[in-house]
Amino acid sequence: MPNEKNLIPFDQRTESERREIAASGGRASGVARRRKRSLKEAADLYLSLSPTDKRLWNKISKSGVDPEDIDNQMAMIIGLTERAILGDAKAAKVIVDLLGEGGKEQPPAGENNLLEAIQSIGEINTDDLSEVQ
Repeated sequence: MPNEKNLIPFDQRTESERREIAASGGRASGVARRRKRSLKEAADLYLSLSPTDKRLWNKISKSGVDPEDIDNQMAMIIGLTERAILGDAKAAKVIVDLLGEGGKEQPPAGENNLLEAIQSIGEINTDDLSEVQ
C-alpha cells in the first residue's frame, strides 16, 4: 500500500491531535445530518403539494379521495397500488413494506419461539440446548 509509512495509528497520536480529529469528525457529522434533514424536509414539502397535472388531480378525485387529501404522496400511493394490481411484484412489496406487514417482524426481546416450541413437546430435554437459549 503506497504511503503506508504516513499512516499513524490513533493510539500513537498526541492528545491534541486526537481531539482535533474527533472535533473535525463531529463537525462533518453535523453537516451531513443537517443536509440529510433538509433533504427530508424538501421531500416532505414536495409530497404535500397538490399535483400540478390537472388530469391526475381529476383522476384521483374521481376515485373517491377527498379533495383536501389529494397531494403528490396520495398520487404515488395510487400509482403503486395500480401497478401492484396489474401484477408488479416490486410495487406490491413496497406497499406491503409501507403498511408494515412484510413479515420481517422479530419476536420481542427475551422470547425464543423455537425454545418454547421444543419445551411444549415435552419429549426433549432442553437443558442440553444452551445455544438455543
